[in-house]
Amino acid sequence: MSAGGTLLQAQALELRVSGRTLLQGLDWQVGAGEFWCVLGRNGVGKSSLLHAAAGLLAVSDGAFRLGGAPLSSLSPVRLALLRGLLLQHQHDAFSMPVADAVMAGRFARGGGWAEEGEDRRLALAALQRVGLAHLAAADLLKLSGGERQRVALATLLAQDPELYLLDEPTSHQDIAAQLQIMQLLRDLAAGGKAVVASCHDINLARRFATHVLLLGGAGHRAGTTAQTMLPEPLGEAFGCRFRLVGEGALSLFVADAL
Repeated sequence: MSAGGTLLQAQALELRVSGRTLLQGLDWQVGAGEFWCVLGRNGVGKSSLLHAAAGLLAVSDGAFRLGGAPLSSLSPVRLALLRGLLLQHQHDAFSMPVADAVMAGRFARGGGWAEEGEDRRLALAALQRVGLAHLAAADLLKLSGGERQRVALATLLAQDPELYLLDEPTSHQDIAAQLQIMQLLRDLAAGGKAVVASCHDINLARRFATHVLLLGGAGHRAGTTAQTMLPEPLGEAFGCRFRLVGEGALSLFVADAL
């Protein structure tokens, strides 16, 4: 990791997809111990930003640095040790036990599908953390959408990267599971990991994230949650009016049409 704890750095970043400019001139740093939520309207570039940060989408201009090195200079194995990506949707070609699917996260660290040993223990512990220990022997193809997404999160936990990139990790989840996942991500950051998650629920982001990257409106705004989660910049980014209802920890943002 680079000096000062900065794990991911975007420098004058520009992203264009299908001829459309999504991001331009983004300078952004993510440090160990920080939980960032990326907020903005549909199509603003949240998923594309995460894919580019993972090295799966080429940037149009500027660059990412990961662990102090240019992202493009890192080998696939080194990338897998430094960063992990949770996609919005999971695609499974064949049946397998849930625990075996989670153990795929250990491959970057030399693990495999052994029936016993440390890798198996870590996979089962990861399932416990996402509340699915009881499904360790279940068929992956028989899971609900929300369960499958939490298995993917458990796989990422088993991988144990320094930087967690998560594309809408609370999608397909009921309210209790959303709270569990966001608390887990907050705990990962508190334990020294760097966490970046795209999110549609601004109140979940305000409650759990330490930092917010707000995309849209006049461009982008990055900072602590207290600095960015304000009615005016939120309104500019989302195209509606926001007001804060309640007081202290119990306050919530409510949106009104323009």
